[in-house]
Amino acid sequence: MRKTRKSKLKGQKQILLVGLFAFITFMTIGYAAFNTNITLHVKGNIKTKPVDIGGVKVTPVTEGDGLYEDEYEEGRYVYRGTNPNNYIEFNNELWRIISKEADGTYKILRNETLPSRNFDSKGARTTGYCSQGSAPTYGCNAWSSTANMVGSPSEFTNGKYTGIVEADSEMLTYLNGEYLNSITVNKDKIVNHDYNIGAVVSNNDLATQIEGEKAYKWNGKVGLISLSDYINANSDMNTCGTVSKNHSNYQTCRNTNWMHSGTDWWTLSPSADDSDCVWRVVSGGYLGNSFTYTSIGVRPAVYLTSNLSLSGSGTESDPFIIG
Repeated sequence: MRKTRKSKLKGQKQILLVGLFAFITFMTIGYAAFNTNITLHVKGNIKTKPVDIGGVKVTPVTEGDGLYEDEYEEGRYVYRGTNPNNYIEFNNELWRIISKEADGTYKILRNETLPSRNFDSKGARTTGYCSQGSAPTYGCNAWSSTANMVGSPSEFTNGKYTGIVEADSEMLTYLNGEYLNSITVNKDKIVNHDYNIGAVVSNNDLATQIEGEKAYKWNGKVGLISLSDYINANSDMNTCGTVSKNHSNYQTCRNTNWMHSGTDWWTLSPSADDSDCVWRVVSGGYLGNSFTYTSIGVRPAVYLTSNLSLSGSGTESDPFIIG
């Protein structure tokens, strides 16, 4: 049977429609694949923007030793790992850069531990907050007087203990008196800065721990690290990123934390729900707390001005030098 002209045209239109549909499908799939390839290629070539460390450009990392973006405070960068290139010469000694703060200042830690001394003596402070719990017997764990805390709060609260703190700790007095007077080189680079001095509980939530530290602040020149500074210096945060994890895995964690020194030394963080104990870094690499009258090593920490001009590569043999 012969097809009419009308039937032939209808068939040709169907063929054209099918062909057009196939062409559009092919182009759509091809473009999507092309676009995906472009996107993946571009993403694969995005590089983290270098951070200015005193005029030296340092590219942040996400694993191993190096400078990390601090996920707990926007705009802050911290050095993590076994032995990152964060050595800096200060007061003709080797120190280590802990962090570049969000305000541009640099928090640094003395590399070597000073001779042991107590945080506070037995019976040194026995009124207000320091009269509660075992503080009169073993020493009081408040870093500073409430009058010298930022905002001059009427009371210092740590768990069930609360009250006025009438005097600074002996550690604060020593570091900002005798020790500060012993600094003779680049002393003008030290700036007054807030130190977080709130109590720290042992848990598996670093964010909550940091908030506890921030509950009270002291502004001054020479302090110690907070407990979160030690945790945050570890490059293996999955294994070691909280007080509890670090304690459980300390034999691993001490090998991925540049702050571990094989000695005992104080932090300035009071132990939560205690009026007489302060957190310390133990020589074995774990974190513990001790009565304040205990004699333990000291590693001072200071903040340096944001207007630093540095040279060097930050290694132990070629530390950053303040210009």
